[in-house]
Amino acid sequence: MHIQANYSLLPHNTFKVDVKTQYYVEINRQSDILILRTDMKLASLPWKIIGDGSNLLFTQDIEGVTIRCTFKQIKIVKEDQDEVWISVGAGVEWHDLVKYSIDNGWWGLENLALIPGTVGAAPVQNIGAYGSEARDCITRVQTLNIYDGQRTEFRNSECNFGYRTSIFKQEYVNKLLVHRVTFRLRKAHAGQANLVYAPLKESLQDTPSKTLTPKIVFDAVIALREDKVPDPQRQGNAGSFFKNPVVDPEYLEELQSRYPDIPNHRMLDGNFKIPAAWLIEQTDWKGKSHGHAGVSMQHALVLVNLGNATGSEIEELSQMVKADVNHKFGIYLEPEVIIL
Repeated sequence: MHIQANYSLLPHNTFKVDVKTQYYVEINRQSDILILRTDMKLASLPWKIIGDGSNLLFTQDIEGVTIRCTFKQIKIVKEDQDEVWISVGAGVEWHDLVKYSIDNGWWGLENLALIPGTVGAAPVQNIGAYGSEARDCITRVQTLNIYDGQRTEFRNSECNFGYRTSIFKQEYVNKLLVHRVTFRLRKAHAGQANLVYAPLKESLQDTPSKTLTPKIVFDAVIALREDKVPDPQRQGNAGSFFKNPVVDPEYLEELQSRYPDIPNHRMLDGNFKIPAAWLIEQTDWKGKSHGHAGVSMQHALVLVNLGNATGSEIEELSQMVKADVNHKFGIYLEPEVIIL
């Protein structure tokens, strides 16, 4: 364990915003927290938990102590004829875990390929894409209390998973550090493709369903993401900046009277989800910019760093987009990205 002062967080956020934190520490085990808490100066400061910063927008330097979990062990903890349970360290790169599952021929994570970030962030954000969410495969989440190092394990039902949220993002934000996550995956013969997302289903329509494998779906998902989402290594971004808003049937009907072609998806509770990207496109923000920040030409839901953008510029752009969508549609866009 090494404590670094006045540390740049540029390598730890996919927006590529250069801010500094007062102190930076990488946590690998429970005892690291206990040792840090014996330092009276560090213990008196606020602590903030980050992963790879793939869902963060830094708008200022961070006071206090910034900690990241770097525990990277992967092990099979249980297995039967049809399923396998794997325990994964929070510091493992998410896409590396997906590739590991594909290499073993396991179903469950293939729709979540190429999502940036670490395994530890997956339950916090309940990451999702192409009709799949992390909660679909998570069975347990093991955490460490950043005040006393106490270890606590949460079952799936105790995590309060929702649309891009969880108990770790709400009640326990900056209180519990995710240390390891257990996933239940299905073996090749016992699983099947999740093709509820129409563009993914269309991309695989020429492949007989009986011949689909996790690898085939994985490759199709990567092709879709590379076509729609800019590579954060080339152009700083955090993927989808806003959540897709949800409206009730009455308001959808009102919107359809004005915009007959408005896309929508009926949810289990009877409400309707509307693609935020479509709303943004209708306000003519796609491809436009504000200072060094812009709305991606590839996908209107993605805000990008056009080069040396500050976090404040990106936040200002998001506020401008939100205001125009609200003015035109009466819909408030809620950020998916955490703004600090």
